[in-house]
Amino acid sequence: MPADWADYLPPEKREARERSRQRLRLRALLKQRRSLLIAAASVYGVWTLGLLISGNGFVFVLALVPLLSLPAIAALAWWLLYKDFNG
Repeated sequence: MPADWADYLPPEKREARERSRQRLRLRALLKQRRSLLIAAASVYGVWTLGLLISGNGFVFVLALVPLLSLPAIAALAWWLLYKDFNG
């Protein structure tokens, strides 16, 4: 495998090039749909945990309702479509 041309750069430029590459990799990673969904779910989870820690139990339960009802709604939609197309 041929050597990377960045290996021949002086150390200070090599570090700058590596930081630039890391930024490009991070941007490409964040543009993926999966990463965006994970980030959104993580932010929502941290927010709901913040509600629980701050003592807002009722608001915490209300914030959990969409997360807990989503699988049930998806199963209901799948079942209705299955019944519709398979008699």
